[in-house]
Amino acid sequence: MMVGFAQQREHLLQEELQRLVVEFPSLGILKVWVAGEFASGNVTHITPLEFLVIQDTSEPYHRRADFFTDHLRPRVETYFHVFTPGEFDEYEDIDPFVRTTTEQSEPIFG
Repeated sequence: MMVGFAQQREHLLQEELQRLVVEFPSLGILKVWVAGEFASGNVTHITPLEFLVIQDTSEPYHRRADFFTDHLRPRVETYFHVFTPGEFDEYEDIDPFVRTTTEQSEPIFG
């Protein structure tokens, strides 16, 4: 572990989180959770910002994150895992990523 780099990364992630949350209301998002290492407090010098997003969309799964990347222009490595409300209901108890994220934290939006 590199001393100081993890703390600096955590600060950058927190700043980016605050910037992005302000933009969420204009993007048709129903709910958002912070996910991954940042959510669990295991930040290293390479930790990305990850979100579990619930959005009503007809886009195929593999294209959904592009919408958020294009509109939000993240300043740090950021991943958007976007599910429709129906998919979320279906996967909430069986998908490890969805289950872990929703058990670890409360939604930050919605």
